[in-house]
Amino acid sequence: MKNVILIHGFNGIPKIYEWLKAKLEAQSVKVILPSFPPQEGVIYEDWARILDKYKEYINDNSIVVCHSIGNEFIIKYLAEKNLPIDTYIGLAGFAEKFHHEGKEALNIAVEKFLVNDEEKQKFISLSKKRYAIYSDDDHIVPFNALNAYPKEINAEPILIPNIGHMGKRSGMEQFPELLNLVTDNLD
Repeated sequence: MKNVILIHGFNGIPKIYEWLKAKLEAQSVKVILPSFPPQEGVIYEDWARILDKYKEYINDNSIVVCHSIGNEFIIKYLAEKNLPIDTYIGLAGFAEKFHHEGKEALNIAVEKFLVNDEEKQKFISLSKKRYAIYSDDDHIVPFNALNAYPKEINAEPILIPNIGHMGKRSGMEQFPELLNLVTDNLD
C-alpha cells in the first residue's frame, strides 16, 4: 500500500493538509506530515534532519505532496539522498528565484532552497509521475514562475483558477481536486 508524505512550505502546515490527512486516514492510508520550522526557521539542513527521521517511508510506493518552498526542498532532498518515489504532486511550486517586497526571510529561503538543473534532472529520474498544481492569482509566487515550473521538472501542469497560493490567505480549508489526484494515484 502506498503512503502519502505531506511537505509544507514557508508558513507551516496549511489547513488543506490537515483536511487531506483526515480524509486519507479515513481510507486507511498512512499519512506522514512532518512539522518543519516556519519562516525564519526555513533552513535546508534543519529541514533535512527532520525529514531524515521519516526516510524509511520515502520509497517507490510514496506519494509526496509539497506546498510552495516545500517543492524546492523535496527536489533537493530526494536528489541528495537518492530516494525514489512513485508520485509527486507540487502545489504552487517554482524553480526560479523571485523577490517578494517586504518578506526578507522568504526571499532568503527562496534563494537558499533554489534547485539547480542537476538536482531537477535527478529528481525527474527518481519520480515516476509528476503533477504541478498552480493558480492564476497566487499572491506569493509570480505567475511566470508557476507556469514555467511544470516544464522545469517534466510534470503535468494543472492550472486551477482563483485558488491563490493555497495557504492561509487564500482561505482554502478543503481541496477536493487534490484529494482526487492523490486517491487516483494510490492504486
